[in-house]
Amino acid sequence: MTDKKKVIIKWVDAKFCPGIHSEGDILEHSMSEFESLGYLIGKTELTTIIAAERNNDGEYRDVTLIPTGSIQSIQDLVPSSAM
Repeated sequence: MTDKKKVIIKWVDAKFCPGIHSEGDILEHSMSEFESLGYLIGKTELTTIIAAERNNDGEYRDVTLIPTGSIQSIQDLVPSSAM
């Protein structure tokens, strides 16, 4: 078992909009919003790190580094055994 919390992180990231756009169209563009699930591995002022999976050897896979300043919320997940 791991002592790492399982979390849902809501965050925003850059979006690239190729092509030709009027100034009005550009001002209506918005950031991309993401919702990521995983084990909270670490958090600093710059970076928050989560991993999607953990094996029985304590190794993680599918790691996501999220800019901490882009995070809108972090919600702890309740283990199903606690429900």
